[in-house]
Amino acid sequence: LSPGGVLTVQVSGTGGVPSSGASAAILNVTVTGTTSGGFLSAYPAGSTRPSVSDLNWAEGETVANLVVVKLSSGGAVDLYNFAGSTNVIVDVVGYFG
Repeated sequence: LSPGGVLTVQVSGTGGVPSSGASAAILNVTVTGTTSGGFLSAYPAGSTRPSVSDLNWAEGETVANLVVVKLSSGGAVDLYNFAGSTNVIVDVVGYFG
């Protein structure tokens, strides 16, 4: 994910989350291969990006964090990368109906 980039991840209908009826998801989000210090924000897809971060890291670190994110009406979340490039791994842990 490039600096300033946004990755949209479809959550509903994947990873054991039903196609309809889920309002939020519990995700384990990991960044690895980071090229500079930065942060990642997770939020409902298509909504205004919040001014808070869910993961923070220094260059070269691999960092994971458990986050609870409200899903968009289509069941997706956006992940925003502030600086540097990073690989992002998203594991669905659970959801709220």
